Amino acid sequence: MDGNQQVLPLAYAIIDDESTSSWKWFFQQLSRHVIRCRREVCLISDRHPGIIKAVREGSEFVSPHGAHRYCLRHVCSNFNNRYKNVVLKDLCWRAGSECQISKFNRTMEEIKSHNIAFQFLDQINKEKWTASHDGGWRTGILTTNMSECINGVLKGARRLPLTAIVKITLKRTVNYFLTREVMLRNGQLWMDFAYKMFNQWHQKYIEHTITKYNHRQQSASVVTRRHSGYGLHTHVKITNRECSCGKWTQFGIPCSHAQRVCAAYNISAASMVKDYYDVMAYKNTYSKAFEPLHPEDYWDAPEFELVHDTTIRISTHPGRNQTSRIHNEMDWRQTRERQQAQQRENSSRQ
Repeated sequence: MDGNQQVLPLAYAIIDDESTSSWKWFFQQLSRHVIRCRREVCLISDRHPGIIKAVREGSEFVSPHGAHRYCLRHVCSNFNNRYKNVVLKDLCWRAGSECQISKFNRTMEEIKSHNIAFQFLDQINKEKWTASHDGGWRTGILTTNMSECINGVLKGARRLPLTAIVKITLKRTVNYFLTREVMLRNGQLWMDFAYKMFNQWHQKYIEHTITKYNHRQQSASVVTRRHSGYGLHTHVKITNRECSCGKWTQFGIPCSHAQRVCAAYNISAASMVKDYYDVMAYKNTYSKAFEPLHPEDYWDAPEFELVHDTTIRISTHPGRNQTSRIHNEMDWRQTRERQQAQQRENSSRQ
């Protein structure tokens, strides 16, 4: 992802099938050509056995080099396939998307009333599927939905001959890069995503009152007053760039509590925004240019011979081959099921 939460394609690979060996090879190439010596790289994927095994056998996405996280959408889908309950599915999503540990715990207590369902989630490492226990690796990205953007860009290319796949991938990727816009208008320091989130939280910080605790750590307790009179408590440490609400850690942007504490200590909250949101960083991301390919007559002679594998055959079953992702229950609104569940809950209360 770039600094404006847009997909940034880095590498493609063509493989025979999706297996442990092919995923292992792909991660090795990714480490060699893209990641190199960089650290703090997070991989978000579904729980495909081949991916999990390949990650365990490598070191690219294992602490301290990197991290492997699960797509929350796929976790909820697996959860719903087992229990077929829209209320539980919504609770699963809420638990995984909460940034604050206390809110996560409250949601899990609701799920705990369904003992078997709780055991399913409790067996999954919390660091892998929850934002509250992630430690900031995800930077706010919960799902692999962004990959669907690339699937759309390359739709129809998979059934073509290999050379055609390579050519159309290059052509569409070049066009994708050309459509990225650099946002230099209005003298903004950051990309629209960060600018909008920072200002949104800045408007809320007037609702907070603070109590200073430590000048050296620049820490404080923050109370958010609600109309009901109930106060929500969070704790901020500016030197550690963290707030107990979890949002600062997840997004790299000071939350409303952190901005309030920054103001109390006469610190510029804007200086605490991660540098990957900077407009110039975004501009540099897309500063490199693609070069046109020369005709094949100018290519170097390859040091290998392509041999056709006669054991591989294109499927000849009737009908068209599937080129789009098959939609599942996570794509359905399920409004009626939610309404029926709410009616049953209201009836039980009466």
